[in-house]
Amino acid sequence: MLPILRLSAVQRLLPRRLRLLLIASKDAARHSPLLRHFAGRIRLTRARLSKDPVSRAIHLARALSSGDSPSFSDTCTRALHRQPGFEGSFDLWKKAVLHSPRYRQRLSESPQIDRSILLKAPQSPNEKGLLLLTFEYNWVRLLTGLSDSAWLRFISRYDLVLSTSWSPTDYASLALVLSRTQDTVFVQSCNYGEIARIEAFHPRLRCLPTLPCDWIFPDHYEPLPHQDRDIDLIMVANWGEFKRHWELFQALASLPPELKVVLVGQPEPGRDKSAILQLARDFGAPQILEIHESLSIEAVSRLQCRAKASVIMTRREGCCVAAVESLFAGCSVGMRSDAHVGPVAYLNPETGVRLRPKHLAEDLMALIQQSSGRSPRVWASHAISALVTWQRVNDFFAHHASGRSQPWTEGICLPKWRPHPTFARAEERASMAPFYQELHQLAPNVFPSDLADTSWR
Repeated sequence: MLPILRLSAVQRLLPRRLRLLLIASKDAARHSPLLRHFAGRIRLTRARLSKDPVSRAIHLARALSSGDSPSFSDTCTRALHRQPGFEGSFDLWKKAVLHSPRYRQRLSESPQIDRSILLKAPQSPNEKGLLLLTFEYNWVRLLTGLSDSAWLRFISRYDLVLSTSWSPTDYASLALVLSRTQDTVFVQSCNYGEIARIEAFHPRLRCLPTLPCDWIFPDHYEPLPHQDRDIDLIMVANWGEFKRHWELFQALASLPPELKVVLVGQPEPGRDKSAILQLARDFGAPQILEIHESLSIEAVSRLQCRAKASVIMTRREGCCVAAVESLFAGCSVGMRSDAHVGPVAYLNPETGVRLRPKHLAEDLMALIQQSSGRSPRVWASHAISALVTWQRVNDFFAHHASGRSQPWTEGICLPKWRPHPTFARAEERASMAPFYQELHQLAPNVFPSDLADTSWR
């Protein structure tokens, strides 16, 4: 990811027109394919010039995350395999990963994993259990927190399913995992477009045929009939800059002032709902915006069920669960046509539209006006609900085991994301309790005693 340039206090005092131009220009630079490629080339060059193996590893992993072209990704991957490689390089990759301030901060806050779930208990030495770890920082917590003896005991009983939180994912963290195990590692990518790159990174990586946002239960949503929906447009997104509220407000400036628009988010460093409201005023949005901050997921769901349409303005992120939640709530969904965001793949005539960047106001109005003719909930229930995904993932693992002449006598538990993973069935949660306790006894510094009860928070 390219560095985010933040507005200084001096810049905030600039005239309104210049300030808005600066916001748009900074955003254009951040998402420029040319600048991303240029940044990747610089990192690749720095890696080639680096004599320190750790520095080389850091620059190569970052270069791989910067470039989008297959040929450039292949160049970076081949360089990583040559030097420093993976086998026997755990200490090196541990240093490379912990070089990142975000991982050091996460570990200092807590060394224990969270938002993760046991999908399957071990059945026999030849049929391991499955631990799904969400967010790359949890991969790091597991890999750096287990002693050598604890790791050997853990990996003899469990395979890993790594669920990414961004696209591109952090390839240094993937390298860290590969450097400590000789087994196949399963990955749930945030974007179908990144699956080929992840699997090309190493032959022991296998991607699930699903996204992390594909574990939602339709029963959590009670959509109102279209004629009873009193919200024209809703946007569920934290207040971070990368969510790009500014472009929504720019489009709203050209739309009728009587539109009812609802924004739901949560604070980010230096940005709260008052900052978002000021941004809307700066860009001239004439609507009376209803802004909610830090709501419960149940309250967010109720708002989504009242909305005719939902919009996501991000140009690059992970799988954006809010977009899929909107589908189950019966909202027509609009996302930029050039967005590198997983659920863009789910936009079709039944679910919503890909917004044209130069015609956002026009396309947003059409999204709202034509919402009564779509059936997003019906499509999502048949294509990507938790039950559909559960069967698809079971089939994936059964096929993988069969191809290696390994047993698959027990399927995975049925999980759900609300908003993070937990068990959908109380009896499965109870049956997995002894295995959670076993993990806690193995490494209490890594596996909290209440992980099964708190993973969804």
